[in-house]
Amino acid sequence: MSRSAASRRSRFAPHCAPRLLALPFALVCAYPAVTAAAEPQETTMQQVVVSTDRLEDSYTAGTVTIGKGNRTLRETPQSVSVVTRKRLDDQNLRTLDEALQATTGIVVEQGSSYERTFTSRGFTIETIQYDGVASQRANGFAISPDLAIFDAVEVLRGPAGLFNGAGNPGGTVNLVRKRPLKHNQVQGQLSAGRWNNYRADGDASFMLNDAGTLRARVVAAREDRDYFYDVANAKRSVGYAIVEADLGANTTVAGGVQYERNDMVPFYGGLPRFADGRDLNLLRSTYLNGAWSKTDVKSTTFFADLNHRFNADWKVRVAASRMKEDNDDFSGSAFGAVNPATNLGPTLSSFHQHLLGKQSGVDATLEGSFAAFGRKHDVIVGANWQQRDYDYYSQLYAVPNSGIDPFTFDAHAFGWYPNEPARAAANTFRDTEQSGGYASVRLALADQVKLVLGGRVSNWKESVRNQVTGVYSTAPYKEDGEFTPYAALSYDFARDWTTYLSYAEIFRSQANQFTASGDRLAPATGSNYEAGLKGALYGGSLNVALAVFRIIEENRSQSDPLNPSPCPASPVGGACFVGEGRVRSQGLDAEVSGAVLPGVQLTAGYTYNQTRYLHDRTATGAPSANENQPLSTFTPRHMARIWGTWQPSGTAWSVGGGVNAQSETYKTSGVLRLSQAGYATWSGRVAYQITPNLMASVNLNNIFDKTYYRTLGSTSGSNWYGEPRNVTATLRATF
Repeated sequence: MSRSAASRRSRFAPHCAPRLLALPFALVCAYPAVTAAAEPQETTMQQVVVSTDRLEDSYTAGTVTIGKGNRTLRETPQSVSVVTRKRLDDQNLRTLDEALQATTGIVVEQGSSYERTFTSRGFTIETIQYDGVASQRANGFAISPDLAIFDAVEVLRGPAGLFNGAGNPGGTVNLVRKRPLKHNQVQGQLSAGRWNNYRADGDASFMLNDAGTLRARVVAAREDRDYFYDVANAKRSVGYAIVEADLGANTTVAGGVQYERNDMVPFYGGLPRFADGRDLNLLRSTYLNGAWSKTDVKSTTFFADLNHRFNADWKVRVAASRMKEDNDDFSGSAFGAVNPATNLGPTLSSFHQHLLGKQSGVDATLEGSFAAFGRKHDVIVGANWQQRDYDYYSQLYAVPNSGIDPFTFDAHAFGWYPNEPARAAANTFRDTEQSGGYASVRLALADQVKLVLGGRVSNWKESVRNQVTGVYSTAPYKEDGEFTPYAALSYDFARDWTTYLSYAEIFRSQANQFTASGDRLAPATGSNYEAGLKGALYGGSLNVALAVFRIIEENRSQSDPLNPSPCPASPVGGACFVGEGRVRSQGLDAEVSGAVLPGVQLTAGYTYNQTRYLHDRTATGAPSANENQPLSTFTPRHMARIWGTWQPSGTAWSVGGGVNAQSETYKTSGVLRLSQAGYATWSGRVAYQITPNLMASVNLNNIFDKTYYRTLGSTSGSNWYGEPRNVTATLRATF
């Protein structure tokens, strides 16, 4: 290597590190590396060069599986973020909602003390994959799974219709389960934090035979915690076991079970506001539920998969899962705007909910390559099926003398337990089934140019039946042969850099809505146009990504202004519909993840996102109040997620810190606008390696004790404070 090239490389890391730390999208730092890429170069970071598919002790991933197969982040022509196991541990992220709050471009809204809604690019994420097998998250008790049993959280922003079928165009999440290691290892962890937050984790991987062809892993976790608001608490139990066997040199099978139970005294409803929209400025510890409230959420999942390699070029994977949900809830909560003159207005309601659900999924993928026209090309062919049914029972109870003053409310004085029905019980049975086949081919048009063409054909059906009357509350409906295309073009313009253009679609069924002629409304279609730049530096130990995107969802249902309700052609009554609605989400994502310097791990992401109703009409055909307004008012225009750690060479100490920052958000409540000004919350960590097998760490969140609303609702309720300052101490042992 020439002296000039070596000089350029030696200057690159120290010169650009401050910019990378300050500006996640400072790709100008890469210029010296790009100009020097034509010459063979040694790297100054040999100790962190990628040597395995998934980097250990890193904030970036060698490969991702959310798009089927195993591709690097650079080879994936869409926006993908990975929260690795090391980052989960370092930042003390224990549940999926905590991980997604720390992920580039994702908004997490709180529905109760345990329910969360995830939003990407202004659209709700409704599908969660477990090792690539899709499951539905919409409807039911939207609890966030514990992450003790997972190695990574993969997040794709933009439509995932090629592999998932129907859904919203915002994105999807894939949870990668822990697999047995090829050596014996035992890990244990104890932690204690503010609000009586105590937790114990155990993780053991071991060989079951001398040859190492039969392996197992067992994970267990127990958490007992209170919250910063009064009364509420939760006891979480997690269990996981997997056995993996090599049937030969090219075939591996695995099977296991995962279990989670959350036994809670919940907090529903959140906090109200004055009827004129003003904040009540209640203490963050305020709790407006009956202290007797009780929620029990249980899920058990059995899963299995088979991986077989036919030869060096072709392999197949078949995976299946079966989940059972059993969720029960007796609660009493307050809801209603507060009269500024009397401080009264909210009333108490008591209710019982019970959900029994079953969810199954199968995914089969054939992946390989072939030679043609003097080049090697890649292909993926697959099919999947998923089905979910759940039986949902709800009963509202009468509450005498239910008016309260939120400033003086005593949760223990609200001692009335539900026993007098206020109305007849509701009981519905919802059955949703989806299947489809997909294929994509990655053509090497030149050594540096790749063209991906793909598509999926989906079938979808759903029915909702009233279990009390036996009548379908919504007509059974289906979509058959719905085609979803995908295309991408990428160019490796330098050794470490790729630029790409991609187009992805997804559809959302509206077949239970009818036109004036009696036809089912065609699906709404979400299309994502994306252009990006990706870099894999230092052998892939540092990944950089920049993308601009535009999502258009069109053919959204709206009431037909020429055929007002009731619609004689509709078998379910109500209005006639037309597919004339149109919305847009556009912006920029930028992310840096991995080793920016020896001993320094960083994940830094920035998102600019603007959403808009382009066409939204009332039943009269006039523009609605939404038209030309934001689609998702609680999606910040600007959002940054930054976290990094530094371990000086030769020391047992490491330090870390980060910030979650965002611009103003708001919700509308009637004609009122409820706003949360832009804010930033800072966090930090100090860790000490006591012995090679024992580490102690302390995490501090919301260091400056910022008071803010993490979620806004309405004047009646659903306003939730963010957590005050809190600290957690952890002791981790590995043998």
